[in-house]
Amino acid sequence: MSLYIGKNHQSNAPVQSIFRLIGNDEDALTYALGYLLAHDQSFCAKLTRLLGVAPRQAPKLGYSIRLQEVTDPQFGRRDIVLEGENTRIVLEAKVGGAEPTAQQLRKYADEGELWSQYKTRAVVALTRGGLSEATRNEVVSKLSRKKISFSDIQWGQIVELVLRHRPDSPVTKYLFNEFIRYIRSDYDMGYHDAEIEIQDTDLLNATIYNKGWMYVGSAKNAPLYFAPYFTKQVVGKKSDSGIANGMDHGIAMISRVKDTVVVKNADIQSINPNSIPGIEKQRGKWAIGLHEIQKRVESEGWEPDKELRLLFLDRPVSLLKPITKDAWNKKDPPKNIPKQIPKGFSLQFDELLTGIEKLS
Repeated sequence: MSLYIGKNHQSNAPVQSIFRLIGNDEDALTYALGYLLAHDQSFCAKLTRLLGVAPRQAPKLGYSIRLQEVTDPQFGRRDIVLEGENTRIVLEAKVGGAEPTAQQLRKYADEGELWSQYKTRAVVALTRGGLSEATRNEVVSKLSRKKISFSDIQWGQIVELVLRHRPDSPVTKYLFNEFIRYIRSDYDMGYHDAEIEIQDTDLLNATIYNKGWMYVGSAKNAPLYFAPYFTKQVVGKKSDSGIANGMDHGIAMISRVKDTVVVKNADIQSINPNSIPGIEKQRGKWAIGLHEIQKRVESEGWEPDKELRLLFLDRPVSLLKPITKDAWNKKDPPKNIPKQIPKGFSLQFDELLTGIEKLS
């Protein structure tokens, strides 16, 4: 049997998840996430680590979760608040292409009494595509004076965290599966623009990818993973690009996207890799990547005011067998890789895995 909701429901599609009964707007999505956080303290602790604000010792009694918290009308509502012993974390969530303004985030610095009893203080922006570098810098500057840390994460990272989590009971597992069904089917928020972004990669970009663990992408795309398609030109000059000998052309590597930053070309040189969440080795690579990207901006005369998205990547992982366009298309997977890959082209995980299986 199927369940349908007539009120404010734009299609005849049946309800896919229990969370859809709350609604399908921004509030409903934060309620659903808040419920998971309150229901599973292990998952809640993992989220604090993802945010980069986890205290050294987790609260003995765990975290309490507050949704739509209001303490003073002049400060408005806080979407999600995590409170524990000596810890207060505020999540400001936005959906679709929206992002909180710098003014909206800076206001938390004025809530002095609310923060005074906490040692660990953090404000986190939760968006689909991340914040612009200008907004991030402005907010960090204001909040840091009140000893409040600031970070921003994407809904895609929340989805990945949910998928990786292993609940300890059948009921909790059911709830987590329902959340995934909700955000993918009932909500259809476009929580990320691509699971795996794939782009033709020439010699210059292959060098940036392999030596600097970075890629310059469209400002509109916020993928979870990036997989370069090495052109034959790259394979012919392996030593210049940093690609190992014996590497074939095609999709031969994949990297997890650790963070993305939307920035104007003129502001790339001002980005400090130490401000990007990651470990020392990653930041060392990103420093190289930023330097190489800046050289490209200058040599090619990119428009100063044009925005792009910088992908800060984890260590590239090699596939067992590279995937080429010809071989992929002959095997007829669910979504072919076009001969000329357009900007923003992506595949879902199951599509890529299906293609690999058919080629093996």
